[in-house]
Amino acid sequence: MSVRPHWVESLSSADEAEAVALRKTLQRVGSGFEFAVHRVAADVDSVGEAHHRAVLRLLCDEITAAAEHYRQEVIARDPSVAAAFGSPLKFDVGAARATPLDAAAVIAAESFAPLHRIAHTRDPATVSWFEWFCAAFGDPPYRLQVADETERAQLFPRFCRCTGLLPGEGIVALDWVGDPEREPERSMWSDYFDEGKEWWGIWCLTVWNPRRRTLAAMIASQTD
Repeated sequence: MSVRPHWVESLSSADEAEAVALRKTLQRVGSGFEFAVHRVAADVDSVGEAHHRAVLRLLCDEITAAAEHYRQEVIARDPSVAAAFGSPLKFDVGAARATPLDAAAVIAAESFAPLHRIAHTRDPATVSWFEWFCAAFGDPPYRLQVADETERAQLFPRFCRCTGLLPGEGIVALDWVGDPEREPERSMWSDYFDEGKEWWGIWCLTVWNPRRRTLAAMIASQTD
């Protein structure tokens, strides 16, 4: 487990409450996206790749701990299933290589329909990474189990607000896995991504929002 850096501060009580509530919502509706948001101390003049990597490591540690807790709980109930789990989940964040994403591609999340789809309808070369991200968020392998269409429409805008993934705020976004078909080596730093490579895709981003002084990490990898 990595140590929380000294420059990582807690969110305001309101922002922390919203982050906790959103995580619970994403779990309830069956979203595969996991995230964490931290506030960067005011005395940090320049946020660089090392800061991004540090918050990504914190998120990966959380995921590892949760997966191990779940594994131990299941095995305690039925020891015969231990072999089915295989090796514990591992992340080698130090081996991950970051590439910057075009912040200009980020637009208001409300610009996209809740079930925004791109596959087989557009030339992939004309689609921005943010639009792909929106499509993946709203259309996971298993349909989101939302309470109603209003909740569906609010999910992606809510996620973007919470993580600071917003237009016009000078964000810096880094991608840590790339396209698994064109750059398979970039996601080899964790077997967490293996399932998503089957067809749905993989995501691993960090986002610095200087206006809000938040640094967020988000990750997803799913299959049916």
